[in-house]
Amino acid sequence: MPETIFLQRQQQFSHAERVAQKKHNRLAFWRLVWFIGSVLVIWLLIQIDQQLAAVAALLVGITGFLILLKKHQQVKRERDFNHHLAFINQDEASRLKRQYLRPETGEQYASPTHSYTGDLDVFGKHSLFRLLNRTHTHEGQYRLATWLNAPANPDTIRLRQEAVTELKPELNWRQEIEALAYLKETVNRSPDALVKWATAEAEPLPGYLKIIRFLFPAITLSLFVAWLLGYLPGSGVLFGLAIHGLVLSRLSARAGEVSEQTVDISTALKAFQDLFQQAERVAGDSVRIQAIRQALTAGSHSASTIIGQLSRLTEGLNYRRNPYFYLLFGVATLWDVHYLLRLEDWRNKYGADISGWFDALGELEALNSLAGFSYAHPAYATPDIVDDALTLDFVQAAHPLLAPDRSIGNSLTFTGNGQTVLITGSNMSGKSTFLRTVGANVVLALAGAVVSAERFWCSPVHVFTSMRTQDSLEESTSSFYAELKRLQTLIGLTKQPKAIPVLYFLDEILKGTNSADRHRGAEALIRQMHQTTAAGFVSTHDLELGQLTDADGFVRNFHFQSDLNNGELVFDYKLRDGICESFNASQLMQAIGIEMGEVQK
Repeated sequence: MPETIFLQRQQQFSHAERVAQKKHNRLAFWRLVWFIGSVLVIWLLIQIDQQLAAVAALLVGITGFLILLKKHQQVKRERDFNHHLAFINQDEASRLKRQYLRPETGEQYASPTHSYTGDLDVFGKHSLFRLLNRTHTHEGQYRLATWLNAPANPDTIRLRQEAVTELKPELNWRQEIEALAYLKETVNRSPDALVKWATAEAEPLPGYLKIIRFLFPAITLSLFVAWLLGYLPGSGVLFGLAIHGLVLSRLSARAGEVSEQTVDISTALKAFQDLFQQAERVAGDSVRIQAIRQALTAGSHSASTIIGQLSRLTEGLNYRRNPYFYLLFGVATLWDVHYLLRLEDWRNKYGADISGWFDALGELEALNSLAGFSYAHPAYATPDIVDDALTLDFVQAAHPLLAPDRSIGNSLTFTGNGQTVLITGSNMSGKSTFLRTVGANVVLALAGAVVSAERFWCSPVHVFTSMRTQDSLEESTSSFYAELKRLQTLIGLTKQPKAIPVLYFLDEILKGTNSADRHRGAEALIRQMHQTTAAGFVSTHDLELGQLTDADGFVRNFHFQSDLNNGELVFDYKLRDGICESFNASQLMQAIGIEMGEVQK
């Protein structure tokens, strides 16, 4: 069972983290001992007039300290890596209960005017995005959100499904790429500024800079040595530095611009190097996996190697942001010149490739999200995407945002344009949840994910919903008018030429007006939709609507019901054929204290 595996792995990595923490503490102690011991030895050698030995002790002390520091950093990375792996498995186990530890909700990708994301909880605190998301980079989150925002074509969906099938069993690889991303929080920053710099057409740097970047510092260093030996006044050295300052002043604006464009992501480039290296190791022969591996190259070089070069270059250039370093070392060495030339050379060679690398990594992260979701839910079905006319056929489909042990499955076969499934039922019986169940699973299927069902057939459709329409004080609109605006959007979608069929979900249609107008308007809309390629689901309390339209052959009636058992309402949330014959509004009103008896008489 996935939950057992996740909990076992959480314990395993938590133990490894504790072991690494003990190593970390010991190394911290020995670093301190080494530092204090080195200082004491050097001081004692100086006291006994052993300057040469003191210098040797200083070199040994510095070397030993740096070795211990490097080892300390390695152990710290090992500790943090295991900490993140433990958290990833804890998060996976929590998701099975539909509890979320990661803070990302995807709400930045939500739009109030989108055709379905608001009603189907695609983004938000309890959403499909949060259930699926195992991405960490900006491009990965954007790619996953894009897949949930719009249906892919059948061939694309099948290619994603193939890649997910290959990634699904690669649990170690999948979790390791996540843990690597956690090592640097800045990996979630947008690389747009870096890509803009890498792909921009910039005026070439003057060719003479390639000569003077070595010549001028060599001359100035010679002047400095001459001053130390007493052959030259200090003004000669100052003159050399002034020439350096003049050269740097002409490049200052350009160096500052490049620094601004790279500083935000330069701290993450080392982490990206590890991520690209892990991505390059992804196993699989599916079309998309092979394409991603191919995209992470530039000639004979791998993206990770080239990103590593860029990491060192941007880190080096941005030392200029430290004023003390710049004054004491940057001016004398013509630091900006060296790094601008090297960055210019890097950009000329690889600038055109960098956007593709981030796109490939983002796609791999999105596929990893779908694979992780599939691994965690082995009973969920991989949808069959059909190219025929509008088709929706599912067995025991349940709401994916409900924990599997709390969800109720229902089955339905639905084919053909212009068809409407009319659902009646009592309050709280499950009508709205059923509409969201079908809609959410369709969204998952058309994104390439597994769905909460035993079997699921689906054709490409444009999902449209009208469920949570609300009034707006800011726009001076009532909830009824807000629903009319939504329905106007639906009508517009059905008139678009060469568009895929619309699959609509309308909950309590036209609920904001009187019963006579509601009936006439709902029937007119259903008949109008019958003349288009659209089809869908309508929930209503209007029994007459079901009776009038059922005879026309393009409306099928289903219902949910409630039963009164020992004074308590009981719901089984099972879909049944036909129109609902019993409603519970009176019982619910009586339950809160409204005396219905006199009215009924």
